[in-house]
Amino acid sequence: MAVKNFLPIAIDIANQKILIVGGGQSAYSKLKILQRHNAEVEILAIKVCDEIKNSDVKYTEAPYHKKYLKDYLMLYSCSNNEELDRQIEKDCREEKVLVNIHDKPDRCQFVSPAIYRHGNISVAVSSNGENVYESIRIRNLIKDKLHIED
Repeated sequence: MAVKNFLPIAIDIANQKILIVGGGQSAYSKLKILQRHNAEVEILAIKVCDEIKNSDVKYTEAPYHKKYLKDYLMLYSCSNNEELDRQIEKDCREEKVLVNIHDKPDRCQFVSPAIYRHGNISVAVSSNGENVYESIRIRNLIKDKLHIED
């Protein structure tokens, strides 16, 4: 497979429909991040964890099916199921829904950077999907260097 070379961009996801497939802790973590940006997030999973159930987000407890992709801007798959992820990737590409497969940057059309936001200033650090923890570390160094208080 070709080496990925992601373009770092900022995109307004406020009021945009975003689907997360998967109902565990990684899905919940992604949900919290997306909610900070006022996205219209929905969860689809066979089983949804209590944190998601208690989060006031719309969720559907059902198996994934391509029919659920209608009208979404993007999809994050947090299924931890290789076979399902392959089907989701294929379906999203066919339906023109941007796809991110959790912890599999080679299968993603986009990756999310480590973000720090203060007012109208955003700092986003990306490692081209290769080293999330290093991106977080560098983002935190930048924040500390700027002496910005939350």
